[in-house]
Amino acid sequence: MSDPHEIIPVDLEARREHEWKKYLALTSSTYGSTNHGRHAYSIVQAFKPRFVVDFGCGRNLFIQHLRRLGIDGLGVDFAFPDADIVAPMHRVPVSAGIADVVTAFDALEHLLPEEVDEVLDEMRRIAVPGGRFVLSICTRESKTKVNGEGLHPTVKPRVWWLERIGRVGTVRQGLGAPRYIAGVFNDA
Repeated sequence: MSDPHEIIPVDLEARREHEWKKYLALTSSTYGSTNHGRHAYSIVQAFKPRFVVDFGCGRNLFIQHLRRLGIDGLGVDFAFPDADIVAPMHRVPVSAGIADVVTAFDALEHLLPEEVDEVLDEMRRIAVPGGRFVLSICTRESKTKVNGEGLHPTVKPRVWWLERIGRVGTVRQGLGAPRYIAGVFNDA
């Protein structure tokens, strides 16, 4: 006999769909219009990249500004038509080894916890050997709510994120503002 208070787990695809619906409800608002990477331009430029891929780009403001600086790139987001590629972060339809730098600014916390490693692996896949990364990750609950639910299903301390990132790359200290995590991808 089952416990009536037991929480029955929902499969990953159903949970993803539930989270995605929250973002899709926000696409007609100003949500996604904040350029969380705006203080990382000098970090990215210092790497002298030919090509940058920005995961969870929202309205794609970071890549648009890089293009004005003469750096090519693509923004990837499943919810915003302003993205160059409309796709989820764990399935980016681009060739392996195309990005000199991979970025994600306040996007990874929007993943389910069990998606984090998969997305970090995808970032490493699309990076050139020895490619760089620049990330910012919010470690607190989302202030924005949809139907009473926040938008950050993965609220973890910075040390947890650093452990996850350490699977795919090496964080380099002193590569920019403290809010950013920058480093080099390990070879796969």
